[in-house]
Amino acid sequence: MCTASGPNSSCSKFEFILKDETIKFNGILAASAVQTSVEGKIMLRIVIMGDDNQPHGAIYRYKAQDEGILQPLDVSHESDFFDNHMSVLGFERNNFTFFVGSTYQPNEPYSLVKRKVGSNSTLPKITRVCSRDETFELYSRISITLDCGGDNVLALQSASYQESTDTLHVVVKTPDHFEVCTYSMTTVNEKFEATWNICQDTDYHAADDCKFERNTTVWDAKNMLNCWIYTHATNSHPTPCSKYGGSESLRYDNCQLSAYGAGSYNFGWLENYKKIPGTVEAIFPTVFDIAMNLIPTPEAYFLSGLDKQENRVIRISRSAASRPANIVWQVLTQPQSDFAITQSSDKAVLLSNGSQIVLAKITCHDLYPSCHNLADGGFNDPMGCAWCAKSGDERSIEQNKKDCFPSVKGKCPPNLKQTIINHNSTQLNIWGQNLTNLQKPYISLCNDICRVTHHDFNHLECKMEADTKIDRGCQNISLMGQLGDNMQFPIEIRLDSIKSEESVATGDDSETGKKSNTKLYRVIGATIAVLVVILLIAGFLWFIRDKLKAVLQYRRTKQTSSYNTSTEGSANLNRFNGFNMTRIDDPSRDHDLYESTYYSMIPQEYQIPYDELELGRQLGKGYYGDVHLGTYNRRYDPIQVACKMIRPEGRARDFFNEAKIMTKFDSDRVLKLIGVAYKHSYSPIVVTEYMHNGDLVNYLRDESNRPTLRLLLKFATQIAEGMEHIQSRNYIHRDLAARNCMLDKNLDVKVADFGLCRPVCTSFIL
Repeated sequence: MCTASGPNSSCSKFEFILKDETIKFNGILAASAVQTSVEGKIMLRIVIMGDDNQPHGAIYRYKAQDEGILQPLDVSHESDFFDNHMSVLGFERNNFTFFVGSTYQPNEPYSLVKRKVGSNSTLPKITRVCSRDETFELYSRISITLDCGGDNVLALQSASYQESTDTLHVVVKTPDHFEVCTYSMTTVNEKFEATWNICQDTDYHAADDCKFERNTTVWDAKNMLNCWIYTHATNSHPTPCSKYGGSESLRYDNCQLSAYGAGSYNFGWLENYKKIPGTVEAIFPTVFDIAMNLIPTPEAYFLSGLDKQENRVIRISRSAASRPANIVWQVLTQPQSDFAITQSSDKAVLLSNGSQIVLAKITCHDLYPSCHNLADGGFNDPMGCAWCAKSGDERSIEQNKKDCFPSVKGKCPPNLKQTIINHNSTQLNIWGQNLTNLQKPYISLCNDICRVTHHDFNHLECKMEADTKIDRGCQNISLMGQLGDNMQFPIEIRLDSIKSEESVATGDDSETGKKSNTKLYRVIGATIAVLVVILLIAGFLWFIRDKLKAVLQYRRTKQTSSYNTSTEGSANLNRFNGFNMTRIDDPSRDHDLYESTYYSMIPQEYQIPYDELELGRQLGKGYYGDVHLGTYNRRYDPIQVACKMIRPEGRARDFFNEAKIMTKFDSDRVLKLIGVAYKHSYSPIVVTEYMHNGDLVNYLRDESNRPTLRLLLKFATQIAEGMEHIQSRNYIHRDLAARNCMLDKNLDVKVADFGLCRPVCTSFIL
C-alpha cells in the first residue's frame, strides 16, 4: 500500500505499528482508506497478518505525502479478544470518518448477564472516528453493532454508501444465504451521538449497577442504556462505560478530546452492543463464496463475487424480508478481480472483463439481448422487461412501452421449424422448440377447427373434425394460445414452411395431384420393400467390415507402437457443420454469448487457427465433449492430435476453463495441451497430444494385453508423478481414475481430463 498525489509522483509507503513489537509484518488481509476533510490527513483501517499467523487490526491516522515512509500520527488497536477482522468500506460524512466491517468477538452484555466469558460470535458493525481527532489512541472512536442476518452471521462481506440518499447498504453472509440491509445514516449518526452522551451521563459508580442487574429486560425498563456500552481498555477486558475523564463538572466534546490532558480518566474507545435495526432489502442464495462490490440502484442491486476460480456479477431485485430476492441477471468476468464492477451513472455500470472495461447500460434492451436471457431471470427484473415478438423486430422492451405488438412477459415464444400435412389432409403436425410454453393452443385453418391431440416440447399435433379435410390452398392459418401474461398470443405459421408427408418423404415440395392405379402402387411398394431389405443387408455387412477393420487397426497399433497417418474418413472442419460441429444458430446447443471472451483468456501461444485442423474418427467421450482423431497442419510440421469438441448440452465456460487450467502444467506425466481453436459461429475445439494406446482402464481390460508387475508399478509411479506436478501448481484434480489416465505409444502414462480440476487457495487478500 502507498499514497501518491498524482500519476507522475513517487509513491510513499505506510509504516504499521503492531501492539506487540516482536511480531513481524507478513501481509495485508483487508484495508479501507479514507482521505479526510482535514487537509493532508488519511484514515486507514487495516487488518495485518503477522508472522504469528494471527490477524492484527487497527485504525491509523497518517499525513499524506509523496515519497518516503508514512509514520502513523495516531493508532487505535483492536482488542486482543477480537478475531476474523473484516474491513470492507470507509467513507467520510460531516467531518466524521466511518468504517464498516465485522469481527469475531465476545458479546460483552451477554457475557455479563450469563456470567460466562467467551461467548463469541461474528458481529457486523460500523465504526466512527472524528476526522479531527488528534489523541494518540483515537479516543473519539465508537463502534455500534448492526442488526442484519440474525445471530448466525459468518461475515459482513460488502458495503456501499450512497451520498445522494445518505444511505448505507451492507451485505452479510450467513450459513445458508446472503442478506442485504440498508440504514439511514442520519439515524446511525444519532445512535453514535446518543452512545457518547449516555456514557457522559454515567458516573463511575453507576457503571457498577450493570453488574448487579444482570438482566437485559431490566436494563431497558430502567433506562440503564449504559449497560449496553463498553469501553475497550488496552490490556484488560471491556467494562461498562462511564464519563470520559471522570470529572463531574466538565462535559467533553467527542471531537475535542485532545484538548484535555493525557492523564484524563478513560478506559479507551467505546462499543455499543445495542443493535441498530436495518431494513432487509434482499435475501438470496449463496451463489458465490465471497461477496465483493455492491452497487445499489433504485430498483435492484449489482453485486460481484468470487466463486472458486470464477468472478461473477449478478443483479438481484429488492424484495421483502419474507420472500427471497430474484437473481435476474448474471455474467462471468475474467480474470479474477477485487474490482469487477463499479458504478458509471444511475443508468450504467462498468464491468472489468479481461483487458477491457465494458459499459453495461441498465436497460432491458442492453441487459437482456435475447428472450433466452429474459427467461433466465430477466422477466423478473423490476424494470418490467418483456419480449417484443414482432416479426423482424424481436427485442427486449420495458413492458410499459406500447410500441410493439405482440409482446409477451413470462415465457418465450415457441420456435417453429416445420409444419407437415398428412397424406389424407386430416392431420397437421407442427415441429419446433419450446412449444409447451404455449398453453391451451388453438389451431384453425380457414375457419375450420383443428383439434389438438398431442402437445409436448417440440411437437404439436392436431386433427380435423370428422368429414373435414385441410384445404391445401388455405391462406388463413391461425395458431394461438396463452403465452406468459398474454392470454391470446398469435404465432405466425409461414406458408413456405408447410409440407405434405409425400413431399417430406420424397424431398419434392410440389403436389402433382395425379393418381395411379392400385396395381402400379403395389408394384412400386414391392420394389421399394426389396430395395430396403437389400440396403439393410448391405449396411449390416458394411458395419461388420468397418468394425473388423477398426479392431485390426487397433491391434496393429498396439503391436507396432506407431500411429497410422492415413486421413481416411477425415475432412476439413468446414465440412463438418451439422455433424459434430455445432454452429451458434443451431438450436440443439445452448450457445454462450461470452465464448469469444473466454477464448481471449487463453494465452495467445495456445490459440490455434481454426482452418489448420482436420478431423477424423471419434476416439471417445470426455467430461464436456467428444474426442476425435485429428491432424494439426501447423507450418512445416503437421502432427497427429486429439480434438475435443463441446457437446450441445455442455457449458462453454467450463470447456474453456478446462483448457485454461491445462496451460498451467508442463510435465511429461500430464496430458499436453497443444492449443485451442475458436471461430465465430462454430464450436470451440481443445487440441491435445494424441495418445495412441487410449486410456488405462481399457488397456487393462483388454485380454490381449499382459501387463507385468514392473509395468504396473511403472504406471503407478508415473500417475503419482503427474499428480505431484498438478499439486505443485496449486491445483487439485478431483477426478483421478484409470479412465482419466492416458497411454502414449511407449506405454507411458499421462494424467488427463481436468473438467473437475480446481485451484487451491493458499492465501486470501481483499
